[in-house]
Order: sequence, then C-alpha cells, then structure tokens
Amino acid sequence: MASAMKTGSFLAVIVILAGILVGYRHGNQNLCVSRAPSFDGEGPGYELLNLADGDVWATRNWAPEEYAAFSLPVSWIFWRKNDPRVILADQGRFLQSPGCKDGQYSYMQVFDRQFLQVVQLEKFPNDDQDPIRQVDLEKYHVLQYFAGRTINILQSPTGQRFIGVSISLDRSTDTPTLPEGWTLTEHLLTKELQVDLLGHVSVLRLDNEDSFQGPLSEDIDL
Repeated sequence: MASAMKTGSFLAVIVILAGILVGYRHGNQNLCVSRAPSFDGEGPGYELLNLADGDVWATRNWAPEEYAAFSLPVSWIFWRKNDPRVILADQGRFLQSPGCKDGQYSYMQVFDRQFLQVVQLEKFPNDDQDPIRQVDLEKYHVLQYFAGRTINILQSPTGQRFIGVSISLDRSTDTPTLPEGWTLTEHLLTKELQVDLLGHVSVLRLDNEDSFQGPLSEDIDL
C-alpha cells in the first residue's frame, strides 16, 4: 500500500511538472507569420504576462466579468494576468511582434482564444510602492490621437516626455501622486498626432494605474 502511494505521488509530481513546462512554452504558438492582427471593436484589452521569459500576449476576446472570474491553471506558475486596460489613443496598430521582421506577428491559441504577442519585457515590473513604477520593454506600436481632443503628458525632471496611453478598466478617481520635479499637463491637439513607440519603450505607471509611455521624440511639438 505504501509503495503504491509513493508511486502515485511520484506520478502526480511528474504530471504537475509536465503541466508547468507546457505553461512555460506558451500553449499553442505560431511564431513570426505574415498575417496582420485584427483588434476590431471597442473595449478593453486583456494581457497575459509570462514572467519566465518576458513575453506579453494580448486579446480583446474577453468580457470583463469573464476575465475577472478566470484563473490561470496551477501549471502556469510563471504567468500573470495584467489588469484590463482601456486604450486612450483614437487609433493604433502594431507593426510586428518582438523578435519578428516587419509585418510578421506571433500568435498563441490557448483558453479558447487567440492572443497576439505585443511586448517583450526587458525590465520586469516590481511590487514596490513608488508613485511612478517603470517597466522597460520592446514593442512596435503606432498610435494616432485625433485633432480636437485632449492628451496628458507626463514630464520627468530631466525633460523626458511620456504620453498617456492607457488606463485601468477599474481606474481610481484619485489624483496621482507625483515625485518632486515631475509634472502632469493637459494639451489640446490642434492637429492629428502620431506617436511611434518602436523598439525600446519605457512604460511609467502612476499610483492611480494610469499608464504613460515614451519617451516622446524631441521633434514632437505640443
């Protein structure tokens, strides 16, 4: 009996480890294919983060209440759910997935949904309580902000500027806390603004979960 229990326990461990490896390998992936993604419709985006190697996968194919109720399997020990994000730009497109050539994209089919790899993390997020939390990453994202609207610009003490890109679906109405030397200003656009977030990008998240990305090119005149 004891021998059978030990064998059963050993097999259980093997099954769990196999599941972890499957989770680490991102489910079903199709890497760097020449098929443009579609993010048609409105609503928040949902992301799964692989903390083992830094890839981030996004989909819009979820309802907020379904996503809130969804839990990653125990075998996906290296993965995390990002909070649902609402994009502030009026239009946007990805030019490629990280690690691919221009016009090529990586897809993952899992949990009955298709995900697009949109980001490769370079500096992982931390859990500290800083009012501005920085994550460095690689992505190829072009955003358009239409004339006549207001945008928010976060500026560092050294003059680097970061544009408001997304907010949390459950955004706090609290005024964000800014460290000394940082400023947050509104700008009314008199003409359309295109922002190219290509290659190395820094994402700054405030303590109300608003996300600013950049730094913006010095050629952009606001």
